[in-house]
Amino acid sequence: MTFEIQARRALYVYLKNKRHVPQLKKFGKITYVSRRMGFVMLYVNDEAIEQQIDKIKQYKFVREVLSSPRPDIDPDLGDMHDDIFFENYDEENGVTHDV
Repeated sequence: MTFEIQARRALYVYLKNKRHVPQLKKFGKITYVSRRMGFVMLYVNDEAIEQQIDKIKQYKFVREVLSSPRPDIDPDLGDMHDDIFFENYDEENGVTHDV
């Protein structure tokens, strides 16, 4: 028996009324509820994310569902290194460094 990490993604579900938060527990793990801004952060399995979003959107108390873009973002920023980035920034903005 081997342990495999399950790919998960955060969904931000904006609600019309906060009393419906417990109904979202069946879709995944609720990690944060903002009562002031009216949204719930919910972690769901990434394998069937589109079906989960469609099911959540069918509820009348749901205003909007946003998916987190974090798994799609390259954390290494491709081949660009910090020193190259700052050199390009300095050239574009006319900054000179006197050493």
